[in-house]
Amino acid sequence: MRRIVYKKQEAHYKWLIEQKCGAGFELFCQQLVANIAFDLPYKIAAGKIRKQTVLQSVKTSNGQFTNAIEETIQTIVFPTNDSTQETHVQRKKHETVNTYFSTILDKQFTKQEITYAISTMKKKKAPGIDGISIEIIKELHDMNPDLLHYTYNKCLEL
Repeated sequence: MRRIVYKKQEAHYKWLIEQKCGAGFELFCQQLVANIAFDLPYKIAAGKIRKQTVLQSVKTSNGQFTNAIEETIQTIVFPTNDSTQETHVQRKKHETVNTYFSTILDKQFTKQEITYAISTMKKKKAPGIDGISIEIIKELHDMNPDLLHYTYNKCLEL
């Protein structure tokens, strides 16, 4: 007898939880649709939402772990080189890189190359790490083609 009462109460409790969860999700979707009709609900249904990259802490050269995202990026992008802990191979590579010098420069881009490259890029693609979409590049190029020509060729000189 107790078991039957328990099972009924358990089933009722689970049903209440499902109702509340469903109602909460429906309310959430209604609030989203009120602002932008098919933005997030469509992306959720289509499976286009991806997890954001989570940068975890990394070990610094002094043995401590980073706490802030800025510190993590600083440690990864600009590591401190301790020459006393380098292997022979690493030392040789550093010497090669540090003593490398070349007077041979890359050939400069022509305006036609830049125009062709921009015109063949597909629209509606995700922007790169710089956050600049192709639509912005195309608009900028249409307004002043000389600006991109100058900028890209200046980058070759760096």
